Amino acid sequence: MKQLGGRYFDQSELLNAGFARVGKNVKVHTHANIYGLENIEIGDNTRIDDFALIVATGALKIGRNVSVHSHSFIGSKFGVEINNFSTLAPGVKIFSSSDDYTGEFMTGPTVSPEKLGGDSGLVVIDEHVIIGAGTIILPNVTIKQGVSVGALSLVKSDLESWTMYAGIPAVKIGNRKRDLLQLAEDL
Repeated sequence: MKQLGGRYFDQSELLNAGFARVGKNVKVHTHANIYGLENIEIGDNTRIDDFALIVATGALKIGRNVSVHSHSFIGSKFGVEINNFSTLAPGVKIFSSSDDYTGEFMTGPTVSPEKLGGDSGLVVIDEHVIIGAGTIILPNVTIKQGVSVGALSLVKSDLESWTMYAGIPAVKIGNRKRDLLQLAEDL
């Protein structure tokens, strides 16, 4: 298949880029913007597509067989973990910190931390999770194993294993099958 508009870095380029760790068969598109390489670990067979924006001023751990699709954003100031076999569809936004909107505190990255409010905390996405296009995940959230989140949802609290969620805020809409666990074992 012919390609226009960039390419994926080859393994030697990734190994020399300055990542904390890069696994085998990792694909990062040349049009992805990634800051804080020294704070990022990427597992085997993971792909980060064009126009993804990753800002890792804190630890970012991406497992194996993870896909981060185009136009996704990961803000990892207070840590983000994306575990094995998980997918971020196009336009997913993950925030490990957010500003205060009440006016009680200042906002933005140019202000000293003692004048800032808002929420912050580690975001964990367990194995076999799929996050639908345009979904926003707020700080201090754990999305447990096997969860699916529908497109354009807002995740602001922990989500229980093997369930399907959608909406603003995301609410449970059903249970998810576990057939994919056998498929993963077969790899």
